[in-house]
Amino acid sequence: MRRLLIALLLGTFLATSFNAPAMADHCSDWDRNCLHTEGDQSKDTVVTTGVQFPGVDADSALGRATAEHSNCSGCEWTMSPACVANGPTDTEACAGATQACTAPAIRYRIFFRPNASEPWQLIQTICLDPGDRPTSVADIGEKVREVVVNYLPDASPSFQPAQGGVVNLPTIFAANEPESITTESFDVLGFQVVVTATARWEWTFDDGVTEEFTKPGGRYPDDSVSWTYDNAGARDVSLTTYWKASFTVDGEGPFAVPGAEITKTAGPLTVPVREARSVLVGG
Repeated sequence: MRRLLIALLLGTFLATSFNAPAMADHCSDWDRNCLHTEGDQSKDTVVTTGVQFPGVDADSALGRATAEHSNCSGCEWTMSPACVANGPTDTEACAGATQACTAPAIRYRIFFRPNASEPWQLIQTICLDPGDRPTSVADIGEKVREVVVNYLPDASPSFQPAQGGVVNLPTIFAANEPESITTESFDVLGFQVVVTATARWEWTFDDGVTEEFTKPGGRYPDDSVSWTYDNAGARDVSLTTYWKASFTVDGEGPFAVPGAEITKTAGPLTVPVREARSVLVGG
């Protein structure tokens, strides 16, 4: 079963991706099972605020340990091939590790310690396929950001009255987008991801006139998004939607989509603004 190591790194993210681990100096060129990370060069560990192994039985030693330390700051987790002489920082594989699991999986020992001054604790051994190297949440987050824009709805700005605004009366606008969305599950790097996003809107109603709203607006009598013009003339109105998003990976999380809010723009929309006319009504 595919395993995921979600490593929320302290400080700068590892220069070496877990998806394709760089070959360490001590690794033989032929040894594809030689694992190397760069989280802590002196001890060859990854410092995290918690790790998850989705698919591991919650009642197992590893399941209980990851749940207990899911929000642990400064904890250290590492793994090494399950060879007789290997300790927490040894990366060489052996026949025992490669033959203990159903081919092509390799058996790894998972170690934990609450901080660098504590001894390593062996938590459990698990089988991982060579192609299923642990993947960090940062790797997945970057890929999510690249594709999630395709899952976010496009705005379709509109205004009322349909004939255009009237001087000194509010013109009502609508983005015609939801306040929040939750996507269907989709694949990222072989894992099932679900994104939840909430929106805010910036409307430019006139040159130099930009207002922010937390509601998408709607049809009359919803005037949560409106603007009152004080003179007649055509206006170019534009809209920018800002999405703040988070995601889950195989049900674990949520984790924030990295980087700034995701933006989508619409417009300009030409809005005619008319002078109000007096109408004589017979008695």
